[in-house]
Amino acid sequence: MKIEMLRTKTDSGEETVTSLNLIAGLGVEGDKKAKGGDRQLTLADESSLVAYRADGNGLCVHRFMPNVATSGIDYSALKVGDRFTIGDVVIEISSTNKKCFEECKFVQNGSHCEIKHNCAFAKIICGGTITTGDEIIEG
Repeated sequence: MKIEMLRTKTDSGEETVTSLNLIAGLGVEGDKKAKGGDRQLTLADESSLVAYRADGNGLCVHRFMPNVATSGIDYSALKVGDRFTIGDVVIEISSTNKKCFEECKFVQNGSHCEIKHNCAFAKIICGGTITTGDEIIEG
């Protein structure tokens, strides 16, 4: 399991970066969504993101941007409370699956959304810096 891509969302837009500083209990340093709570970090499977964006029909194609795009995580097996270590950083899964919107074409035509079941949200338990290519260790 590893980090494939890192992104942050600021007032000036979305940016792909090579590292992120994660702040325990808050979120991604400099990210406009860093407000604490249960969704401090957004993770999603990179191959699912690529497939979803290639289809182009979903509402979230331009709205959903995970901070951490991953490979090798089985998101369908994740449970709230699962922990992962990335270097010195420790994150805890706080929710799985993303909310779908009724106005989305996938919802309206009953088709499969690649993103819905291939993402998770986490709390940052122990902060630090993560970089693209870092290994993600379960437990």
